Amino acid sequence: MMIMKEYGADGLEAMRQATIDRLTEAFAADVIGMDEYERRAEAANAAKRTDDLRALSADLPASRPAAPAVRGKATSKPASSSRKALDPSIVGAAPITTGCVMGDRRLVGDWLSSDRVSAFTVMGSTKLDLRESVLPPGPIKIEAFTLMGEIQVIVPRDLPVKLNAFAFMGESNAGKEVNQQVRGAETWVEVSGFAMMGSLTVKARD
Repeated sequence: MMIMKEYGADGLEAMRQATIDRLTEAFAADVIGMDEYERRAEAANAAKRTDDLRALSADLPASRPAAPAVRGKATSKPASSSRKALDPSIVGAAPITTGCVMGDRRLVGDWLSSDRVSAFTVMGSTKLDLRESVLPPGPIKIEAFTLMGEIQVIVPRDLPVKLNAFAFMGESNAGKEVNQQVRGAETWVEVSGFAMMGSLTVKARD
């Protein structure tokens, strides 16, 4: 099959996820509505050709690139043993938008390039792992919406979290190991959103 020869299975899947991310970004910005988002996302999951994937996002405005994070800046305090030093260049960068429809999405390693994240999951599983990311000072705001799916936020044990999300016939909770005292913290995570017939959970791990 020509698509496999030109891009390979991994390349097609990467383009499929990139297309869904663009659709999610457009949905979050009110460029397309829920019905149109679901229609295009379903078509993206069924697509077998890259041309079909391109067509699904061809009419959408171009994505705004996130401002690159500057690494290696000196800080007045040493980095915590469980996370890296703070990076103020992340503050105010373009939001990170990620979507997952009937699939599995994992953001791990040093992936955080903004202090704002929007995650949308339908009948799938998304993991946002902050343990290896360079964190910004102040709040990291995560808006998470899941329908019949799962979104899991994983934070370092010393990173405070404020969870304010609503669950309908689902689950929204933070593990007992999560530090939920944000007062006086140099940086912290604020998780908000909605879980309908799904789960939105926060866990702290080493």
